[in-house]
Amino acid sequence: MSAMSAHRAEPTQVFAHLLLPGLGAAVEARERGRGPVALCDPAGQRVVSASPAARRRGVRPGTSRWEAQQRCPDLRVASPDPRKYEYFWQRAVEVCGDYTPQVRAFPETREVALDLTGTERLFGPAKSVAQELRNRLRGEVGLEAAIGIGPNAMTARLAARQARPGEVIALAPREVAGFVGRLPVAALPGVEAEWARWLGELGIKLARDLAALPAEAVGRALGARGRRVWEIAQGRDPDAAPGPVSAAGSREEESVSAQVELRPPTEERARIRAALRVAAEEAGRQLRRRGEAARQVRIEFVFRDLRRLELRRTLQYPTRSSEILCQVARALFDRVKLGSRIVRRVRIHAARLTLDEHGGQLPLPFLENEARRERLAETVERIRDRYGERALRRANGTF
Repeated sequence: MSAMSAHRAEPTQVFAHLLLPGLGAAVEARERGRGPVALCDPAGQRVVSASPAARRRGVRPGTSRWEAQQRCPDLRVASPDPRKYEYFWQRAVEVCGDYTPQVRAFPETREVALDLTGTERLFGPAKSVAQELRNRLRGEVGLEAAIGIGPNAMTARLAARQARPGEVIALAPREVAGFVGRLPVAALPGVEAEWARWLGELGIKLARDLAALPAEAVGRALGARGRRVWEIAQGRDPDAAPGPVSAAGSREEESVSAQVELRPPTEERARIRAALRVAAEEAGRQLRRRGEAARQVRIEFVFRDLRRLELRRTLQYPTRSSEILCQVARALFDRVKLGSRIVRRVRIHAARLTLDEHGGQLPLPFLENEARRERLAETVERIRDRYGERALRRANGTF
């Protein structure tokens, strides 16, 4: 492998998936002293949410109230407060956003999917991130998250569904086939009870039994849905699709991102501009280390009430210059009228990446200035890598 191809190697993909079972009951238990707590349906007959302590005593959603109280005599049944639970759900999603901007939240099932690709340099290995997330959610929200980690989003989801509350299951790429293969077919997303019975009658009881069949045969027998399940049984993610690649080598859907938390949240434009500077420097550093350039800049503001605002601009020439990213981000910010809105987080996405061999250098007469900026940025990065992030700081870098 040449030095150039090694420099441009894609980071290993890694995803995490969190299940947050019993959020409502966990919140009530947190406020009532952490004893066993359950929430029941409007008729008061069936458990719909059980706290971690109640689950350990055998109380599960769907259990009748009478049976739950037999298993757990000191069980307290609380009245649901959906608005309160929504606050804690948003707080859990916000905690996940501290580690990656690539977060997908599923409020109906209380699940969160995270793309942790490329974040190891900032936060360490994915398993360490997952353990830190678990501990923060336990301490700040009172939740026991079941967390799965895998090389694709579907594998991480399957791992999370096999994890116990408070457990982290991390799968390396070489472990995926064995892990998924041991799962019962009924555990694969998309397999309904009727399908599972029919497949069982054919001797297909485990995912590896299904994966061993020819794809064409599965497609003919079960159609497109069956082919999708077959891909999952293979340890693949049928929903993952690589970003389209243009003739010039641009990956339209790929991006690098950097975010900065404003503590405390603020409406002061000077602090927000300083935060944009820090995010732009980090985004530029990621681009240079990947040997890529960006043709689009997106900035995203997350306000105190968790509402979001995004603006974007397409550049005339691709760049990997932190200075140019910062100039574009600030120009976009100048168009924003905050009013009374308080900003708690800023993100910069450098998108529409290209592997242009000149690394996104601007054509003459801008080439010399751009090259000088990049040499300065690379020198700063070498000093910080050797002596720490605080070795060099901008005078106005506080936010």
